[in-house]
Amino acid sequence: MDVVDLKHEVQSILHPEPDEDGLTRWDPPHPRLASLHGLDTSYFRGPFDPKGDGVFERLLQDASDPLHDTLQSITIPFSLLTACFQLFGDSLIEYHERQPRWDLYRFYPPILMTAWSAFEAWLRISSEILVAVVPTLPRVVREALLELRQVVGKNGQIEDRPDRKPVLERYWLLLKYGCNLEFDRGSRVWQAAADVATVRDSLVHYNVSKAPSLTTSQVWGHLEAVMLLFIGPSTLARRTLLSHQFDHYCTLVQLYPLISEFEERPLHKGWPRDALIFDCPFDGVDETKYPSRWKS
Repeated sequence: MDVVDLKHEVQSILHPEPDEDGLTRWDPPHPRLASLHGLDTSYFRGPFDPKGDGVFERLLQDASDPLHDTLQSITIPFSLLTACFQLFGDSLIEYHERQPRWDLYRFYPPILMTAWSAFEAWLRISSEILVAVVPTLPRVVREALLELRQVVGKNGQIEDRPDRKPVLERYWLLLKYGCNLEFDRGSRVWQAAADVATVRDSLVHYNVSKAPSLTTSQVWGHLEAVMLLFIGPSTLARRTLLSHQFDHYCTLVQLYPLISEFEERPLHKGWPRDALIFDCPFDGVDETKYPSRWKS
């Protein structure tokens, strides 16, 4: 396939034609979810089934309810995933005929971070919704989900202070107290997501010893892991956690055959350990071991 045909194929996947009524189409769960991952998606009968996901729709009537502030951001996870898949499609086009088959960081770290940001945004929004609509939620659970802890300040007033929790720990609590689901943290779905978090952290909090590189298929696998983090629990809780999750997954699967393996990596990764010059703007340097490039 030449690059012109590839570009057309990518765009047709990312921007499908609307149906005959002019509405955005929706995709049924992809067969790969059952055949490869063993997930039972039979609960899902379309987004407009009043006896399916429709039973979980609620009405917000009070204009002064602070939940309005949270719901203003309800589409952010969808927007981030859409941007993430668009960027992945752009990378397929950009690298299709590129030689050599590697380059510096450009697409892959932003793709991975955007996908994980979509998950974290969904978790934050969903946590605020759960805390707002379930008055019987234990206080310690509310605090954990919102990453806050109530303390008594020096002046005797009760204050909320930040109390950061691992994102997957908060997700597990959300599933338990919001969906009555104790998801198996040893499952492939959970462990794959934990791997994504590790790779993401090695880039955001850069892991010098690993000098991480990413290939096209690895990035695709990480994107699938993020989607399965929504879909896997959905199949057990028998409700859709993320709107359009099956649409996004189908888009991802359709992009897979278009992969032509490429690698993004640090420029100096794997270089021979010969003498080299490096910037070192510090005082007190060991002049014997690390002499100045310019002799005075």
